[in-house]
Amino acid sequence: MHRNSYSLAALAAAAVPGLVPVRTTPIATPTEDLDVAGIVGEQGRRVMVTSPSSTASGVRLEKDLKVTDALTGTPLHVVIPPVLGFVKLSEGGRAAVTEAPVGRPLMLENLQDSPELARSLGQILARIHTVPRYAAEAAGVESFTAEALLAEHHERILAAKEGGHLPAAVSQRWEGLLEDRELWDVTPQFIHGDLSEESLFCSEDSVSALRDWSSSRVADAATDLAWLISTLDPERFDELYAAYREELPTAVHPRLMERAQALGEFAVAEWLIHGLETGDEAIVSDARGMIADLDADLAQLARDEAERTYDAMGAREEQP
Repeated sequence: MHRNSYSLAALAAAAVPGLVPVRTTPIATPTEDLDVAGIVGEQGRRVMVTSPSSTASGVRLEKDLKVTDALTGTPLHVVIPPVLGFVKLSEGGRAAVTEAPVGRPLMLENLQDSPELARSLGQILARIHTVPRYAAEAAGVESFTAEALLAEHHERILAAKEGGHLPAAVSQRWEGLLEDRELWDVTPQFIHGDLSEESLFCSEDSVSALRDWSSSRVADAATDLAWLISTLDPERFDELYAAYREELPTAVHPRLMERAQALGEFAVAEWLIHGLETGDEAIVSDARGMIADLDADLAQLARDEAERTYDAMGAREEQP
């Protein structure tokens, strides 16, 4: 069941001894079946309460809390709001109260405008990807092999193709990427799995908080970079990526950026299939628009290549 901000404030008071709520503030959440609110208590104390509204969201919240607990012993603890308490819900499950994330939600415009913030996020991503695999698996996250990840991509692209949703050029490009075995020679690492503006917070020019670990798993590090390489200006992403590489104790896969770009494109197919499965025409239309844009970009690249080839042939013929 969904709860309003007053009910959430009451849950926070029950979970945290001594907390006297004064007012509430809205906090965006990545999923519709989690009720989240910021609570401001006496003396200005700020906490965040999260309550699941379905069994599925309760399972995700429990996973989030378990991973959060495992990460408190890693360098990431400085950006993970600590858990303060729990309260059982009448319908089953429990709500959780944490310290409120420090700072403000990190919007893409913030990254575009601040090289320092982009570098800070690059460093945080590197720390995520260097969490020991045994620690991640001890927290109960799923672990995937490189072969399983590639098979998952194949299945998704095939579903989009067989449904008649892919133009020929897009289909050929994606199939060609999937056939490049070297590109998918992945060493699985711990990843956040669902980075978004709702999960990141910043203070001045640094990442101050990171939440929602319910999609974390041991998989392809390129997954966490795909969203960023698809949306940031190339110059800003290069700064983020340079900080990422400097923070890592080992060298990155030589084609990690290329794979992140591919995953950014594949995400469109995933979005389309999600829309089709849920019957959401707005999502389907949005995904088809993005596929059409990619098809147009590929057509323009083909024209540009043809012009360069033609000009080169002309230059050779003019030579004595």
